[in-house]
Amino acid sequence: MGLGHAEQDEDPARGRGGGSVGRVLFVDDSDEVRKSFRRMLVSAGYSVREASNGIEATALVGTEELDLVISDVHMPDMDGVELLKRVHETDPDLPVLLLSGDPDLQSAMRAVEYGAVEYLEKPVELEKFQASVRRALDVRRQRLEAREAVALRSGRQTQRATMDTNALEGALLAGRYRVGALLGSGGMGSVYEGTREDLGGTPVALKVLHPGISQDVDVLRRFRREAHVVGAINHPNIVRVLDFQMPTDEPAFIVMERLEGASLGDAIRRARQFSVDDIAWIAVQVLAGLAAAHGANVIHRDLKPDNVFLTALPQVADVVKLLDFGVAKLTESPWDERLTQTGVVMGTPAYMAPEQARGESADARSDLYAVGCLIFEALTGRPPFVAANYNAVMFQINQSTPPSLDELRPDLDPQFCAVVKQSMEKELDARFQTARIFAEALAPWVAHAPASGERCTESSLAVNSTIRPPVAARPTPNRRTKAH
Repeated sequence: MGLGHAEQDEDPARGRGGGSVGRVLFVDDSDEVRKSFRRMLVSAGYSVREASNGIEATALVGTEELDLVISDVHMPDMDGVELLKRVHETDPDLPVLLLSGDPDLQSAMRAVEYGAVEYLEKPVELEKFQASVRRALDVRRQRLEAREAVALRSGRQTQRATMDTNALEGALLAGRYRVGALLGSGGMGSVYEGTREDLGGTPVALKVLHPGISQDVDVLRRFRREAHVVGAINHPNIVRVLDFQMPTDEPAFIVMERLEGASLGDAIRRARQFSVDDIAWIAVQVLAGLAAAHGANVIHRDLKPDNVFLTALPQVADVVKLLDFGVAKLTESPWDERLTQTGVVMGTPAYMAPEQARGESADARSDLYAVGCLIFEALTGRPPFVAANYNAVMFQINQSTPPSLDELRPDLDPQFCAVVKQSMEKELDARFQTARIFAEALAPWVAHAPASGERCTESSLAVNSTIRPPVAARPTPNRRTKAH
């Protein structure tokens, strides 16, 4: 069965080696491995639960009081990265430490994206493993203390602070928005399908702030700012914000247009083969959206494949919508600096520019670096920098040169590879200086623009007389028109 009884020392509140409070769930499909690690953890004074697969582990996370999940990566039915994702959908504050006897670069990067505290290679030295467990439990303690501090500042526990994320499905928010199925979860909130019932069941998407952070004043300010910033830009390549609500006894939420399709990240994970004209078409639309954001003094700072949504119009594929401006920076707002202090790393590691990885201030060129990373990954199936853990990725971003795109894909035009290389230069001044300039450099590889009667929308960003990113209509008889 793999659901072993809990074992602990006489004082489970503290490990014998001076460790933190620790109720640990260990997940591995090997009985022998589970027994070995259980003995190791129990001898250090931790309370241990076991699961033999991701499904059992998911059930325990939903019912048990836990402080840490330790899981093997490669398991049948559900791998450790998928388990990590599900754990954080249930409890965003629960640390997950992953182990792998056969480290896979793609799974390592996905683990970093989904918030694994560490990714260790088996066999792991005892001291190193114990140190990793202590660090993870310290993270748990800090998160719980922060949550308690927020509750104390509010002076009361409200429905928002205790509402389970999954329990929202079917709820009616602000008296008019019916919550549907969960679509995904991120650092600040979860996104659901929704309908506006007072407007004939109009389909919408609802981004709901996580209950555990919903009373933090700075978090609420950032969440409200995301709605106002995106709503004010009003660009065809940026998801439309329709409403923002902060009810008294309900979680704050943003109402957005509901999109049909899939993210660029989903397309890459499905091993879709992108041609140069495919990704150039996508990139110029991304750059058009960024140009509008930068023109409004907004830096995205967390551009990654999962935040580039590919939707479709009739007979048109890969229409870009930029998502998730939750860590965006307003370049001309003094109060925004209080939310995003220099020295604090903001964004997803694999797509951070070097200055972001050092905790320095980001500007528009930091977003352009990320666009180069998107192009690189779409053409190679991997980010420019991959490593087994967060710190190693950050080190590579600052110290290493990315692999040569033309060596990984010798079939590509060397001039195109040079454009991508320039976008990922470590020095800010060596990169493209604006989204417009970057788009102009990509223009020769964008397929023929359609006749004017075939255009569904135009942008004011003109690259040349025949290509106007983000032309959201391009005939694609040989390309998919919907991504599900």
